[in-house]
Amino acid sequence: MMDRGLLGIAGAPGLESAVAQAAADHGLDRIDKLDGLTLYAGAGLKRSCSPASNVILGDYFSNESFSVEWGSFLTFSSGPGKPTEIARAPLTGLPLYWCRTGGGLLLFSHLELLRGLDIETGVDVDFLRHLLAYSNHRTARTGLAGVEELLPGTRLAFDGHVTQVKSIWSPWPHAGRQIYDRDAVPLLDITIRKCVSAWANERQQIMLELSGGLDSSIVAAALAAGDHGFAAATIATASPDGDERRYARAVAERCGAALAEYIHDDSELDLAAGPRFLSPRPSTYGVLAGIDAALGTATAQLPGASIFTGIGGDNVFAITHSILPVIDALRIHEPIRRPAAALRDCARLCDVTIWHAARAVYRHWRRPPATGWPREDDYSCRSALPDVPLPHAWDHGGERIPPGKIRHVQSIQRILDFLDRPGRWHGRDVVAPLLSQPVVELCLSIPSWQWVVGGRDRAAARQAFAPRLPEFVVWRRNKGRLETLCAKAFIEQRARLRPILLEGRLAREGLLDRERIEAYLARERLAGDYDYFRLLELADVELWVASIEGFGRVPTSLAQRAY
Repeated sequence: MMDRGLLGIAGAPGLESAVAQAAADHGLDRIDKLDGLTLYAGAGLKRSCSPASNVILGDYFSNESFSVEWGSFLTFSSGPGKPTEIARAPLTGLPLYWCRTGGGLLLFSHLELLRGLDIETGVDVDFLRHLLAYSNHRTARTGLAGVEELLPGTRLAFDGHVTQVKSIWSPWPHAGRQIYDRDAVPLLDITIRKCVSAWANERQQIMLELSGGLDSSIVAAALAAGDHGFAAATIATASPDGDERRYARAVAERCGAALAEYIHDDSELDLAAGPRFLSPRPSTYGVLAGIDAALGTATAQLPGASIFTGIGGDNVFAITHSILPVIDALRIHEPIRRPAAALRDCARLCDVTIWHAARAVYRHWRRPPATGWPREDDYSCRSALPDVPLPHAWDHGGERIPPGKIRHVQSIQRILDFLDRPGRWHGRDVVAPLLSQPVVELCLSIPSWQWVVGGRDRAAARQAFAPRLPEFVVWRRNKGRLETLCAKAFIEQRARLRPILLEGRLAREGLLDRERIEAYLARERLAGDYDYFRLLELADVELWVASIEGFGRVPTSLAQRAY
């Protein structure tokens, strides 16, 4: 049974019976409200409709609390003489992939649904080139030739012959607004609480992944403020940098939630195991397998419970350790007290003198950095990689936005690439309330310097929830880390990683700097750098390629060549 699966077809009559059989094999039911589109969905997807759409699948919120329709949903509309249209909600919309086949359009949520459909898929090497150069730059193109993702905030139209994708939401209008000091904090408090309650009201049981950090603690406080009962789970590593239990305990006690604690078991960490589930692009991080196992055990204690998580908080709350808030205040010609205060706050945040921070502002002003997506091509063969990233709907519209806000938008775009990565979330109902559309739109409109007030990151969020959380949690300056765990795993298993990195598909395609990788693997110890994270990332990509290569192969589509 695939409770949250979705499979559909428009046109391609030769595939109708195979699609119906695949849907039946996975327990998907047919939705009989669409003309020209045959759609099957799992019982775990909520169903509704609106005047503008024949069918809405997922969480769809439309009330007087906010001026937008938001949630985690897909809308479908189709009728005689009209094109089939599918739209995905901004930011948290349900995942959906599509490809052209048999003269029609095939839609699916999980790659497993394609088994038995005689739809061949294969690795798109050009996608891998972009992935190695521009990490986490998630675009419509996937790692499978001919398969595209309907990104959050976009709409797909199919008239029986031609497909067209358009953007229906952009962050830039919100990043161009300014909500100032006295309004930002109370608005943030009420908006987060309303969004968390909207998600929670639709669910009977909630399990919160409570790390003890600020972001998951805010979700806990919002759940408690709305009188939503929930259980919580936290994990700890054997090393002190990954043990956050005292913070999680304090938050759980303050919010009246039962807390389950789990110790990370290194024995379950197999960096060469490969992904547990097939996906259209690399997803699961092997180094997080132990965490997935521990939290998976916790959530299994409440069968059918929805998982709430604080993922995205750092990004939405504009975490930074730079002088960009000062630059923003100068760029938009704020009164001198604004950039002066921002300079003081940034210096304190970065633990440097004001003069050091002022010099950084001067250097930045004279030679501002590029605003495009950062290139991260270490341990790759740079000459074999593209010079520009694949296009994304958010590429245009930020021309008049100051650099700190551009970085804020890029940070939100980056975190969207992580929402389907943890293996413990596969097939589960997962809610990331801090990525709710009203929360993100509000946070984008808060000036960058207000996020660093007092020399603390995420300052506005801290102020908003300070009355609802233990003081030593809401004002803490450190964060839990996994460096010790990751370094230990890399050292112990690097001999197994060696053939994966040096003899795999990426190396054979000439995409990796084999000599540099080999030299790093031969080092006796890690000398304070974090390059092993990059090698683990490359190994994950290679393991994903291996998982897909047996699934089939098709030539690159015309649509993908157009990129």
